[in-house]
Amino acid sequence: MVNAWIFLNEDEPSGTTYNDQNSCYQTLIQNNIYQSVDMLYLCFVTTLPTSTTTVPQGNGSFYTIQMGSSSHPDGLTNQDYMNYIIRDARKNNPKIKIAVTLVWGNGSVISNIFSNQNNTPQQNADNFAANLMAYLQYYQLDGFDIDWESPLCDGTTQEQFILLVNAIGAQFQKQTDKHYYLTISPAEINTSDASCMDPTTINNNVDFMNLQLYFSTSIPQELTDAGVNPSLFAYGALFEANQPVTDPNAPGDQTAQEAYQDNKTNYQFGIFTNWRLNSQNYLFEQSQQQDLHQLVFPVAVPS
Repeated sequence: MVNAWIFLNEDEPSGTTYNDQNSCYQTLIQNNIYQSVDMLYLCFVTTLPTSTTTVPQGNGSFYTIQMGSSSHPDGLTNQDYMNYIIRDARKNNPKIKIAVTLVWGNGSVISNIFSNQNNTPQQNADNFAANLMAYLQYYQLDGFDIDWESPLCDGTTQEQFILLVNAIGAQFQKQTDKHYYLTISPAEINTSDASCMDPTTINNNVDFMNLQLYFSTSIPQELTDAGVNPSLFAYGALFEANQPVTDPNAPGDQTAQEAYQDNKTNYQFGIFTNWRLNSQNYLFEQSQQQDLHQLVFPVAVPS
């Protein structure tokens, strides 16, 4: 698989909106970039109590997810962008899988799920997992990703992690209509973080882990030492520029060839995931996504 994230808060070039012909979102369609994406992650969702306006609706006793709020030109929201991308990505690539990624920048985004003390922790986890499934089915999504880095990881206990991931895994595994993907995307970690994630829980429930190797190259060894099955590891590539740029063609931290060769030489993982397709150098990011997909899935030239 060759996957990618999109951060819905951002409009590039600055001042454009989703439907502008020169926007980063329209170039994804115009240049058939979605055809080079196997799984697309929409960033970021958060957790919140159910209400009359959430999916699913509820009385606030349990938690669900919602796409984060951000304002865009013409009064559009991240939810609008999410709806447009789901529509356009599937039209451009009917085989694409689309998932949502849980925001990392809120330390209580997981612990909040367990905040209702009228319920047992297991009930809180099970009901969140059921609400998550209802949300994914409502929007016809294919999976859920946890961006595991500080402050999210610092604010989550091992017990909460185990209960939550086991509950989501059980909910996903009992679905018979299709496979739902559960993934985790760890950034720089240490051994205690790896243990907090609980290797047994990961090995039993997670489809793969997008290792953000652009933050730390020690992640694979740390996770392996903690007991995580290395067959779950995916290579996290970074085509985003490592400093602000004004040229949408500006080179990023890596090229597709560099990421591909680094993986071939040092890791041999079977999955790539790219951060991201819509930052300031979006044309470079999108072209590298195509190049990487072609490197992983070369097209035979007729003799």
